[in-house]
Amino acid sequence: MSSTNDFNRSLSQLFTNPMFREVAQRGESDFYLEKLKKYISFLSLQPDIKVRDLIENAYGYLGKNYRNEYVYKNTILNNILLGRHSLNTATLLNEFKVAGSIADTVIINGTSTVYEIKTELDTPDKLQKQIEDYRKVFAKIFLVTHFSLEQRYLSLIKDSSIGLLSLSGRFNLKVVKEATEDYTFLDTNTMMKTLRKDEYCAILKLHFGRLPDVANIRFFSTCLKWAEEINPVVFHKMMIECLKKRVQVESGQLISSSIPREIKHICHCINPTVAGYNNLMTFLNHNL
Repeated sequence: MSSTNDFNRSLSQLFTNPMFREVAQRGESDFYLEKLKKYISFLSLQPDIKVRDLIENAYGYLGKNYRNEYVYKNTILNNILLGRHSLNTATLLNEFKVAGSIADTVIINGTSTVYEIKTELDTPDKLQKQIEDYRKVFAKIFLVTHFSLEQRYLSLIKDSSIGLLSLSGRFNLKVVKEATEDYTFLDTNTMMKTLRKDEYCAILKLHFGRLPDVANIRFFSTCLKWAEEINPVVFHKMMIECLKKRVQVESGQLISSSIPREIKHICHCINPTVAGYNNLMTFLNHNL
């Protein structure tokens, strides 16, 4: 590796959805095994180490030296979605497009909460615009950053309803500032545009008892006009009921202690079948 940063970036590529999707589907990946073996000496590990142990060590290294977005997303999933909620009542959405922004992580349960990640590699340049967009759709907003940046981001949100979580070196999230629900800025137009056609149709049919009877070319614009007649708080409540159904995961497998915490977020994203999880388990127990 030409530099520490090159090594860190390369190591972080061990935690990607396509790699694990192939393993879940095929039960093996010679390419990924060879990639893993490259890091045995760099991480000062024994040559016959199991895949799961190398992954644990690699993740621990990233947590200390290169806290990229995956480390934060995985910690949010482990500590909040799996640690505080039930997968029967809560849904996690990734990379959720809202107006001109993309929300890193959204958790839907009785309300909607967006978690905007600001790693040490990020800057707050886009933050104000992101907050303006998120307020139109979500009831609660949390910034999530490293504990060394607490004061920097706290100073930007101190007089608002926005909360702040900080990531510790032990992969814990501390509440620096609690977020409070704020429905003041909800915008039905923006909420509507985050939904899929079947979702906004379900909302309109539930509220009005029917859908617009217009030509296809005018269908969305007419639906949007109808939606804007609905109180934003009411629309938000119906929106989160739709979003809860968007992701159906193999909950029993995901919460199992046999699946390493280090790859829980990946498993949530690729959502393997039971057979796929069995393939992953076999691979993880493979000796390098």
